[in-house]
Amino acid sequence: MKIHLDLEAGMAGNMFLAACLDLGLDRAVLAEALESVASGWSWAITRTQRGGVSGLHLEVTVPHEHHHRSLPTILALIQASGLPDPVKILAGTIFTNLAEAEARVHGIPVAEVHFHEVGALDAIIDICGAAFAVWRLGITHMTASPVPTGSGFVTCQHGRLPIPAPAVAELLRAHRVPLRPDAVEAELVTPTGAAILVTLVNRFGGSGLTRIDRIGHGLGSRVLPGRPNLVRILAQETDPPDVTSALVRESVVVLSSHLDDMNPEWYGPLWEHLLGAGALDVALIPMTMKKGRPGVRLEVMARPGQETVLAEMVLAHTTALGVRLAVMDRLILPRTAQTVATPWGVVRAKEAGGVWRLEHDDLEQLAKRQGWTLLQAQQTIAPFLTAAIGAAGALPLDDSSRLPLKND
Repeated sequence: MKIHLDLEAGMAGNMFLAACLDLGLDRAVLAEALESVASGWSWAITRTQRGGVSGLHLEVTVPHEHHHRSLPTILALIQASGLPDPVKILAGTIFTNLAEAEARVHGIPVAEVHFHEVGALDAIIDICGAAFAVWRLGITHMTASPVPTGSGFVTCQHGRLPIPAPAVAELLRAHRVPLRPDAVEAELVTPTGAAILVTLVNRFGGSGLTRIDRIGHGLGSRVLPGRPNLVRILAQETDPPDVTSALVRESVVVLSSHLDDMNPEWYGPLWEHLLGAGALDVALIPMTMKKGRPGVRLEVMARPGQETVLAEMVLAHTTALGVRLAVMDRLILPRTAQTVATPWGVVRAKEAGGVWRLEHDDLEQLAKRQGWTLLQAQQTIAPFLTAAIGAAGALPLDDSSRLPLKND
């Protein structure tokens, strides 16, 4: 299943989990899984409306806790639970991303981070529930709209802090999440919601769905002015592979512009803006322009329907005065994506034309965490990839394949 998150009203862990329930996740199965993590909690799941839109609202009730939890404590709690192994790995990754953000905010080692509100049982339920939902629903790819954070102040353990809260701001910065300006005075993205987003979402920008098969609405508690307070999930069931052809034909739009008077230092930020807005590819091609001046051809490939937004972005961030558009077909090799669990975290691999490749971003992040070179990381992970492929002649479409895959 592929899904797209509409984040018009932001993101909170309970809103995402409620949307997954509305999408079809069995609440009894979810409750049984979460009860293996911890006891003493309860929830209320009600169908109601926000802004005239029907959806589910989920509120977790937990006993008042006087102690804080460290990351190792939370990871041990997850590991000792009855959750499936892929869910344990994914939930641990979400919490680790959050802990790393908290560590950078406070200027301390990750091992010394002690969660306060985020370490409360309701957040553990939200994060483990989100990981279980991704696995149980068979979600293999997730996109999301740019994120509105809101404005104003929020009161927490450390006092009155500006919105977005420091941990939220750090998560969004570290993972280069594109933002959508929003002046509403409210906290639209919680630390738990931000951690779930940066871990699960493969790409921020437009939806890559070709149809909508299911819709889920997860409602927030507050009433927001001028909009329904909800997270909307648009879902597309995964089609069976087309065995009639080895190649896949699809239409794309190619935007191009010739530039000979632009500061080359601007190209880096331009790349991030375009890819963050949903561009499939961005290229700079050297060329010679009028009067013998060296220049470049900026070429942006996108899905049909994205051309106006991307053209406006090119004109806003470059010295170009116009953008050419060309609609064309392309033939691509079908790709099979798979996640492989290693003792150092989950890495993704992709097969095309009979060749498996590790995702470079995953390899680079793992190498940084472990203090390895890329070569050391590649050689260390290779046996786990080989074992996964050798189990069935190819990477099996088992439970672990249901973890999210970035850069698909």
